[in-house]
Amino acid sequence: MRPLPSELVSTAAADPHRLPRHAQPRRYEVTLTPDLETARFDGSVRVQFEVTEPGHRALTLNAAELEISAVEVDGISATFHLDDNLERLLIDAEHALVVGGHELTIAFTGTINDKLRGFYRSTYVDDSGEQRVIATTQMQSTDCRRAFPCWDEPDFKATFAITLVVADDLLAVSNSPEVSRAPAGDGQVAITFGDTMAMSTYLVAFVVGPLETTDWIDVDGIPLRIVHVPGKEHLTDFGLDVGAFCLRWFQEYYGIPYPADKVELLALPDFAAGAMENLGCITFRENLLLVDPAKATQPERQLVADVVAHELAHMWFGDLVTMRWWNGIWLNEAFATFMEIAACDAFRPEWGRWLTFGLERTAAFETDSLSSTRPVEFEVRSPQDAEGMFDVLTYQKGGALLRMLEQHLGAEAFRSGVSHYLRRHALGNTETSDLWDAIEEVTGEPVRRIMDSWIWQPGYPLVDADIDASGRLVLRQSRFSFEPDSSDDTIWMIPLAIRTDSGTQRVLMSELELAVDVDGNGPVVVNAGGDGFVRVAYGPALIGRLAQSIGRLSVLERYCLVDDALAAVHAGRMDAADLLDLLDGFDDETSLPVWQSIAAALRTVRRWAPDAAALDVVAERARGLIGPALERLGDPAPGEPELDGTLRGLLLRTMALVGRDQGAIARCAEAIESHRAGANVDAELLAAATTVVAATGDDAEYERLLEGYRQGVTPQEQLRNLYALAEFDDEALVLRTCELAMSDEVKTQNAPFLLRSCIANPSHGPAAWAFVARRWSEANSRFPTNTIVRMVDSVKLLTGEAEVHSVQSFFAEHPIPQAEATLRQVLERQRVNARCADIQQKVLGSLTEG
Repeated sequence: MRPLPSELVSTAAADPHRLPRHAQPRRYEVTLTPDLETARFDGSVRVQFEVTEPGHRALTLNAAELEISAVEVDGISATFHLDDNLERLLIDAEHALVVGGHELTIAFTGTINDKLRGFYRSTYVDDSGEQRVIATTQMQSTDCRRAFPCWDEPDFKATFAITLVVADDLLAVSNSPEVSRAPAGDGQVAITFGDTMAMSTYLVAFVVGPLETTDWIDVDGIPLRIVHVPGKEHLTDFGLDVGAFCLRWFQEYYGIPYPADKVELLALPDFAAGAMENLGCITFRENLLLVDPAKATQPERQLVADVVAHELAHMWFGDLVTMRWWNGIWLNEAFATFMEIAACDAFRPEWGRWLTFGLERTAAFETDSLSSTRPVEFEVRSPQDAEGMFDVLTYQKGGALLRMLEQHLGAEAFRSGVSHYLRRHALGNTETSDLWDAIEEVTGEPVRRIMDSWIWQPGYPLVDADIDASGRLVLRQSRFSFEPDSSDDTIWMIPLAIRTDSGTQRVLMSELELAVDVDGNGPVVVNAGGDGFVRVAYGPALIGRLAQSIGRLSVLERYCLVDDALAAVHAGRMDAADLLDLLDGFDDETSLPVWQSIAAALRTVRRWAPDAAALDVVAERARGLIGPALERLGDPAPGEPELDGTLRGLLLRTMALVGRDQGAIARCAEAIESHRAGANVDAELLAAATTVVAATGDDAEYERLLEGYRQGVTPQEQLRNLYALAEFDDEALVLRTCELAMSDEVKTQNAPFLLRSCIANPSHGPAAWAFVARRWSEANSRFPTNTIVRMVDSVKLLTGEAEVHSVQSFFAEHPIPQAEATLRQVLERQRVNARCADIQQKVLGSLTEG
């Protein structure tokens, strides 16, 4: 074998994760012939590329898990080498490539894999009981190289023309509309799709299989339809409604036409992520697109709307304008998160989507309170680094920061800046600072300075607020931490709204301390509106004023009051008794988001209870708080606000499981029996009852819920019953659920999350963790790589001394390379929770004395 030219060796050594830049792809022609029975495919790719620097004879592309049979450069055979470790195809053209246009052709074969990445298999069972196979794709972040050789980095944008040679009875779709089909012999047809716009490889998509579609609907000239497995068209109307609304709304918001030729939304039986923003060919898990509104809960419908909106938002922010490298993926996802909430708030204003976003933002606060948190943006070098970016800090913290900026600047000014950014960089690649600069040009505000203080620094501020001797409001910022003795001199530029009886003023706090003149002796609300990514600690004088004025606070402000208090307990600034006393002040609360925060606090306090007597105390306090609210809501009534039903379900579930109220438990059992007898039971009651009957049920109930999973007629019903199997207060049944998760009966996209729920079981989580630890190798080989750290996220709830030692020592020897940072955060959170539980168990124990 002839040795590689020195140019190829030197470029690989210089940077193993970034390709040389002297060759730029302009257009790919990809032809693939998939065999669904053998799970193999043949392929060829012809790439028009441009050489931009003289003196090079070598080309370096990405390729992984492919067998290359031939390579030609400008029609001349070239030598090549596959580097499996670096996932690269190294090509020696054997002559210097002049500056200008060239052509590269490659023939290859590959496997349609079972790992839910690249070109992979998805299956379903049809009405006759036969397993049917779909070949589909998931290219993000760096898996297009598993489907065909390519320059698999986001700034190597090019156009793509896809041809699929498939059996003529199968459906085939890709990013662009079909432009031709021709017989290919042996019952096959070659289907060619039109050229895409210039885009990144991670957005390429093609799907082949025995699938059906809805009719096209016209959305102001944009064709829209849903692709689904046979027999599920009746579950598509809601997704189509959301899709049509969002297409119109985003075009108006951005002020830019939809950048592709059509929109197909594909519901796939197997999908590792939630959904993927492939240009014009958006793929989803079935439960995130297909839904029967009459049988689904409001949160289940909202989840579909959220995800459809999120992916369509990406058509502009992510697809039309793309980050230059993976360190910028946070902005793609954060902005799509921001836009999903904004679009859904417009789609269904009665859902109060910006208010319920508070619960999602809390998850980001929790991670960002750890020493092991990270900046929102950080250096990304390897594919594993990129995979680690898809976390709560990217989505929820990033989205919350954009909301904070929007509220500080004003919604219209912010929108104008975003539109300016998209127009300036259309079809190009950007850095994060390009967005800040565009908004700054439009608004004249110091946007880059503000946002750099949030994006490049880990953590977030605690703002201590008090009144000084002269009556001025004094604010002091410090980094919030769950570590009680931590010290950190980080300074943020904090946009704050401060409300008093005389009105609201906005300030930009850029120093350690700020004094603000306020009028009167009424309540002072720092972070008025609740949109700042901060926690607030009020001094005694101010907390006293607020306690007498809770009803005058906005919904999100009341939510923040409870959420900040729970965080203060974890940080050692309050105790559980103080928290319960605070919650008693919400006995007249009627808002769902606030009750979500209260319920989360009550569930946490229940976990701290050291014995049966303390559990009784917590249950009594919960019943006293929840009972009147549940009574006020009464029974479901035709035409009631949707969120009343959601609140009723939340309260009933919390009353039964935290309050241990026998009346609530009996009501849930009655709802389930009525449903099984064929009665039409309110979906919110049914969902709550499913969890409660599992948590209080026996072997016979387990069998009924298992059958409900197997026979569920909607994706939502199936998942409700499946995850309920993790709730039983019986170790043998929880372990049976763990075994179920490792079987072929549960899809690998769902199994890790079922195991996560088992580990979260309040009584039998340690047994479930021991099961996962024993089967660790099997889980890693069986499940998608991006789900492994999510599977073990709930170990943070295991706070006993033996469990903490087991978990911490296990991961000292079993790292998760693709999620190193996230695993560190999970392990630190377990230690925080264990320390907090040890303290609060004593507090709750003291409540039972005497």
